[in-house]
Amino acid sequence: MILQEQRFELVGSVRPDRRADGTIATDRPQSRYAKADTTALHQYGDGDFCTFHLPDAPKAAGVYAMYIGDKMMYVGEAECLKQRLYAYGQISPRNCFVGGRQTNCRINKRILGAAQSGQDVEVWFHACEDRKQLEAALEQAFRPCWNL
Repeated sequence: MILQEQRFELVGSVRPDRRADGTIATDRPQSRYAKADTTALHQYGDGDFCTFHLPDAPKAAGVYAMYIGDKMMYVGEAECLKQRLYAYGQISPRNCFVGGRQTNCRINKRILGAAQSGQDVEVWFHACEDRKQLEAALEQAFRPCWNL
């Protein structure tokens, strides 16, 4: 795929883990946070999350885009795509609370909702050093609805 004159490669489709009966396995990591009694949940921290892996994600810096069909849903940049996608797919209990990474929770919930609706989320990636500039250009051009 070509975006802003840059070639993006398909990393893969996000496939949330499933139970034996085929339903999407969900988790509530909030209950495992040691300071849950004294720390407030942020606006995306409550409720269910899914777990997923994209084992073929490269350990490279660049820009990634999440698509459902032909619509860009989210664009982001990462120093290491593999680590960034891992953070989305394995929600840390701490990240559900004020001071945690709200983006991880927000994107995981969007992916869970898409999967529950039978939609596939594809991740595309372009390795580059000027990742912040390219991310900003793509966000401005496409206005992905999962970006704030």
